[in-house]
Amino acid sequence: MEDMKKFCISLPEWYGSLFRRSVVLPATILFIAIQGCNSPETSPSNPYDYFPLGIGRYQIYQVDEMVYSVGQKNPKISSWYEKDEIIRKDVEFSGGEVYIASHSIRTTLSGYWQKVSEYSVTSYPDKIILNQGNEIFTSLVFPYTPAVNWNGYQYFNLDKDDDRSGYLFHYEDLDQPLTIDSLKFDRTFKVSERSDTTGPLYFRLGYKQYASGIGLVADQLTNIDYLQENGELVGYRTIGSGIRRTKKIIAYGK
Repeated sequence: MEDMKKFCISLPEWYGSLFRRSVVLPATILFIAIQGCNSPETSPSNPYDYFPLGIGRYQIYQVDEMVYSVGQKNPKISSWYEKDEIIRKDVEFSGGEVYIASHSIRTTLSGYWQKVSEYSVTSYPDKIILNQGNEIFTSLVFPYTPAVNWNGYQYFNLDKDDDRSGYLFHYEDLDQPLTIDSLKFDRTFKVSERSDTTGPLYFRLGYKQYASGIGLVADQLTNIDYLQENGELVGYRTIGSGIRRTKKIIAYGK
């Protein structure tokens, strides 16, 4: 038992060193090792708890957006609601379980839902993949640990000048409680997708938060370019153009 405790204590450092050396180890083996070390109070018993899949599961979100444009004193403010619901299970693909979800929107809280698209979610032993609008996005990877970094846009054909290029996703605030308005979640974590907030020319921040037993509960995106005239900055961090978007869960079920 004492040897097992020593192994568990040293495992995060050992696992992180593997990534630094670019050594590839089967994700399933790493997951089993790390899950064996964690107690129920500190780690989910099932890696899919933070992205549960099943026909009939749904989430409803409120989305608030502010769009800034050069020459406009005030941003354009918009709000709407989105609903994601798993409607069927598809044929398994390359060892992954495939589910199809519908994406609907409405402009008022009591309005009718308008279905606008369908997308697939594929659950693999080591990751969750979304294929939405012909873009394949790596949402989560297993195991959940701050030592893990991954390229969420690895299947995108990004230009080197694209703001999303070169930043590796990582986990933060693992297994922390979170309150969103009147909804309380006992165990959540954050996926940092972009954090470039200190430079003189722009502000980039993007992250998602997931709750155990529910899935995505919050999505924050800020892409701001500071105002310039003739190549010179105007004022200190004066917004020239960009977008701020907040997506938060307001209801869910199955």
